[in-house]
Amino acid sequence: MKRIISIICAMVLTGASLSAQSMQEGIKVCKEGDNTILIINTDKDISKRDLRRVQRTVNRIERDTYMMNVGYLRGYRADVELGWDSSKSWEISTSHGFSFGNGLYIGGGAGFGAVLTRKSSNTRATDAEVGTEQTYTPENNWDATYSIPMFADVKYSFMKSFATPFIDIRGGAIADISNSGAALFINPAIGVDIARFSVKVGYERQLGCWGSQKGVKANNVKLSVAYTF
Repeated sequence: MKRIISIICAMVLTGASLSAQSMQEGIKVCKEGDNTILIINTDKDISKRDLRRVQRTVNRIERDTYMMNVGYLRGYRADVELGWDSSKSWEISTSHGFSFGNGLYIGGGAGFGAVLTRKSSNTRATDAEVGTEQTYTPENNWDATYSIPMFADVKYSFMKSFATPFIDIRGGAIADISNSGAALFINPAIGVDIARFSVKVGYERQLGCWGSQKGVKANNVKLSVAYTF
């Protein structure tokens, strides 16, 4: 969320490093990262008309910042992502890291995944069994496995405009907490940033390295949507 910081001081510091837009001799509106900063020189008389002009400028800056690709701005960044792949696995994850202000983001994160598969007909509960209170549970006709992915994340956005393409690669490990196993994975993807939202499609390669997953290989197409803070 954008913050408007009002700084009232005796004089405007001449050595300020901000790139400022002068409204009147006694008022400056500045941008620093996500922040809009209003600097007022109290040695000057500020009219109500001047303040209205400042407010309009602040509103425009805030609107333009919201409409741009916020992931391009320099500073701490975080996102929440919902993904689905061709193995019918659903996953929610979050990535946290640093954006360098030139399109490059480096971070890491973790998530939670689930795969829900229907049992084969020879092991499925009958309608009579499901209908009895004693035997009915949600697992009667379904098998569920749960996993926790942990990963490093590198992303590069090509522009800071409202909608811009990007490339992204995640890699790390997936712990299968249902069957006591683990696998390594890599997931390169391409997508589009649209303001604070992202949509991407990628290819995920998994190689089991321990327990129930040892030696198991998987290749999936993965679709994801994300929201950047």
